[in-house]
Amino acid sequence: MAQNKIPSILILCLAASMSMTLLLSVEARRTKFTIYFQDYAFGPNTTFFPVVGLPGSTLNYTDFGTFFVTDDAITAIPDEGAPIIGRAQGIYVVTGMDGRNLLVLISLVFTSGTYNGSSIEIQGTSRQFDLNRELPVVAGTGKFRLARGFINTDNFSFDQERGFSVIQVNVTLVY
Repeated sequence: MAQNKIPSILILCLAASMSMTLLLSVEARRTKFTIYFQDYAFGPNTTFFPVVGLPGSTLNYTDFGTFFVTDDAITAIPDEGAPIIGRAQGIYVVTGMDGRNLLVLISLVFTSGTYNGSSIEIQGTSRQFDLNRELPVVAGTGKFRLARGFINTDNFSFDQERGFSVIQVNVTLVY
């Protein structure tokens, strides 16, 4: 009886091998582009806002347990008045006891331009005091369906008086 199963197992292995070869032969598209988040930490146009934190905390971006929501404009150039091509919407939670790490769950939702109607989902740890921060792209929709990849973020400019930052985001995707 065991001898009759050997040909079946060999055929199954051959079929699996051929399927993997076909899947790997499909060439994935790779896309790289740069966008900018227009971030207001306070003032009348606030787009990055603390919601809740641990009892006794000051709801500061370095207080462990502080939960923030964001809805930053996305632009193709760093200028504050540039046309908006989407929104960076999501949450940040200070997860490092020392205040250095944030859990980031954010959607880049494109509302105009080349990627209109598409989105990119980002989830990971941001070491917020590093000069350059890398986060994984875990999914996408529309033109980015089945996307994976990463983003690198860097502070492009900061106006402390107004609480206004421009964050440069370099996106690398495979889909």
